[in-house]
Amino acid sequence: MRTVGVLEAKTNLSALIDEVETSGEVIVITRHGKAVARLAPEPSARRSGASGVAERARAFRDKQAPDPEWAALSWEELKAIARDEADR
Repeated sequence: MRTVGVLEAKTNLSALIDEVETSGEVIVITRHGKAVARLAPEPSARRSGASGVAERARAFRDKQAPDPEWAALSWEELKAIARDEADR
């Protein structure tokens, strides 16, 4: 859970909302060091829409260690594998 002051929240509200929407992290807004509000993702908003699913899939993928066998394949080899899988 991230904490930001009221001034930072006011200045960067759009960026904070984007962050909450994409990461799902809750952001607590403070005034004089005390929590006064929180930005949290709407449960139904996180689950709906293909773009949200795609964004979470990309975030998951980016956290994974690369597979050395797949990393060594060329683009043409990867396309051939994908075609083979699609034909099954």
